[in-house]
Amino acid sequence: MKFKTTDEFIHYHSPYFAITAAKHFPMIAHLGVESGGRGRRHLDYNLLKPGLGAVLRSGLENSFKKKCKVNYTSNCLSYRGIKYKNGLDERCDIAFKNSRQFKINISNKASMIKNQFFQMAFAPEISPVSVWGIPLKEKKFPPKNKSVSAFSLQKINAYFKMPLLLHFPDYGLLRIEANNPYIYCQEELVPDKNIVGLNLGYANTYHHISRKAYHHGFILLSFHTTKETKNTQLTFTIEKEHYPKIKGCDFSQPKWNGLKRCWQNAFTLNPETFSMGDNILLHGIAHLAIHFKSDMSVFTPRLFPELSVQYFFKRALDITFKHCLGEDGQIDAHYAHKNSGKEDIDAHWVDNTPSNLIALYNYLISTNDWDLIIDNIINIKKAVSYLLDSDVDNDGIIEVPFDGNDFRDDRIYRNWWDDFAFGHKDAYFNLLTYRALKNTAKIFKLLKIENEVKKIEAHIKRFRESFNKIFFNKPTGVYAGWVSKDGGVHNYMFTFISAMAINEGLVDLKRARAILKKMLDRMEEIGYGNFKYGIPGPLYPVAEEDRGKWEAMSKWGIYENGGLCGQTAYHFIQALYNTGLRKEADKILFTMLDTFENNPTHSGAFPGYFRSYDWRTKEGVPCGYNYLADNYYFLLCAITGQYKVSFPQLKNPP
Repeated sequence: MKFKTTDEFIHYHSPYFAITAAKHFPMIAHLGVESGGRGRRHLDYNLLKPGLGAVLRSGLENSFKKKCKVNYTSNCLSYRGIKYKNGLDERCDIAFKNSRQFKINISNKASMIKNQFFQMAFAPEISPVSVWGIPLKEKKFPPKNKSVSAFSLQKINAYFKMPLLLHFPDYGLLRIEANNPYIYCQEELVPDKNIVGLNLGYANTYHHISRKAYHHGFILLSFHTTKETKNTQLTFTIEKEHYPKIKGCDFSQPKWNGLKRCWQNAFTLNPETFSMGDNILLHGIAHLAIHFKSDMSVFTPRLFPELSVQYFFKRALDITFKHCLGEDGQIDAHYAHKNSGKEDIDAHWVDNTPSNLIALYNYLISTNDWDLIIDNIINIKKAVSYLLDSDVDNDGIIEVPFDGNDFRDDRIYRNWWDDFAFGHKDAYFNLLTYRALKNTAKIFKLLKIENEVKKIEAHIKRFRESFNKIFFNKPTGVYAGWVSKDGGVHNYMFTFISAMAINEGLVDLKRARAILKKMLDRMEEIGYGNFKYGIPGPLYPVAEEDRGKWEAMSKWGIYENGGLCGQTAYHFIQALYNTGLRKEADKILFTMLDTFENNPTHSGAFPGYFRSYDWRTKEGVPCGYNYLADNYYFLLCAITGQYKVSFPQLKNPP
């Protein structure tokens, strides 16, 4: 470890963490983390909120401010660290045990330490930390109806048992342990009150305005003891990077560093609901993209022996299937809000239903926890029936309620690609549904629900017969995005549509290779051939009538209309691997991994429009607006593509 002092501060750093502590008062002003130990630049970023840092609480801080003596050592074999003393009674020691670990010990000989004794304030705009631990108490969904406006924000907090694992996206993991069982941690998301209001424009009155305030606020972790004590100790350990450890997958070479750095970035925990959505500010109940994270979770090791991400998937799925179904079986979080008297219908995301069915299957193959299935089987069947009944003309292709004729801001039904007018016969939604129904049929078979299996198999048969007829566009040689109710074929050479069809086994090998090569040629032609930042969604500009009306977020090369996000890249790279085009797949995968190792992959919780790296232009300019966990989905093809590892088989109920 390296050590130096200045007039006001004492600095320690190793390859894995950096700490700057105040000389005259027990306060950590700077904390940098680098789980991989590969980059000094990561240690230079202060994960603590400047001015708040990590400090004592519960009365001790005042007495230390009045009179404090400090002693610090760097070379002593028996002790390396900082000792703060206030007279003879109160002490706060920071001991550096090794290159990955330090301890903070607080003691008081004269009186007892009680309630809150220490706190840390983290900066969401630098790295929005997810706090992983066993919840001290469960929370109901939806949250209580509170008066929230553009100028008053609700309090978001959570309580966890110890130990904890803090994950800082791009930087790494910090494990915190306590020396007695009476210590717990409270997490609170505190917005910056100075920017609460219409900070994103006069016309923006939705949830984005509050997220901006939380982005510039701080995340407060306070540590409490429920039993009075004379000594409390917290141990901080920089954990190794968290990524899949699977037989047959060797990630030891430097070319995999981007995967090791970013795998855990796909999982962000919302403290208000204990669920995983797009980021820490958005919940993952009845979520339209829960299957992205659940796909990756199948191969994700436990966070620590007592806890895995599956714990939180189970909670989200249980709430979803118990409380978030409409009378017809459609899944959407607004149904739970409606039942609580707080309905918020911004949109019905059509992806919600198939995405959650896919996630349910992924959870089951990961845990063999059939109790969750049995407990929710009535509503699972109801969700399946909703999908099957939505095939109005009985041709195997489900019709989405929105007509898809053109883009209109007042449309309710949308999919993940909500900047486009996907509707009616929506290829993306139908491909998701096809996968969801295939998976659910396996569950029903093992439960001997034969009538439901027959219905699903009949639909799948019709789907396979109709998909190519309806969506394959002969003039362009690729699959269209959607066919609108007026008969229009909306085809912009969407990479993800053709790639998903290939990955679902709907395209013969000859045609699949021809499609992929055509798309690779097109990318080279329009300047996307270096693959440094990923794969675009459409390869032709989406027409004005089919895209969002806010030109800044919908013109060609920006955001969904030609911008680059790792979610799209997964489908395309996996399709290349599935068709034997390994050289082309490797080129894209390892180019992106190098970018994700050496460049920022996000810009905090919510920096605002065109400021987040979750989307980039082909030149690398940010064109997103928040932390989007879906951006890390492409990492999965390292396992399922490069190393050809299959998803586990479904096991019989115990």
